[in-house]
Amino acid sequence: MLGLAAISAVSVSYAGSARPDGDSRELTRSRSKCFDPDFVRSFDTVNNHKIVVTSDRNEAFELTLGGVCIGLDTSFQIGIRSRHGFSDICGPFDGDIVWSDGLRGLQSCPITDMRRLEGEEAAEYVRGGRSGRNDERK
Repeated sequence: MLGLAAISAVSVSYAGSARPDGDSRELTRSRSKCFDPDFVRSFDTVNNHKIVVTSDRNEAFELTLGGVCIGLDTSFQIGIRSRHGFSDICGPFDGDIVWSDGLRGLQSCPITDMRRLEGEEAAEYVRGGRSGRNDERK
């Protein structure tokens, strides 16, 4: 019985040591291309496969979604569920968009591509999202 416990302990530590640490993850991703889903202030649905989220740091990110995300374009609220135990969304497959259209219950689609919008592409969103468009009319 003692031998079995020792083997179990070795296999757990071996599995844990095979995982990349946080430093190696940081080396492969630029922090300026990430956003924290806890600090998203608005979203705009482009279509059932693409949304733009605006962070509290006044940055806009275009998220391409996998699958057919029926009802996303009529949803008033979304959630962003992070994967891999990390909070930040930095690239494809780091999270899912979760929503309910009121008819089908809770649904989700994986984020399959992500890019930070810059310049004119981002201007419509970073000036305050939907409220920024109203500011232009004044």
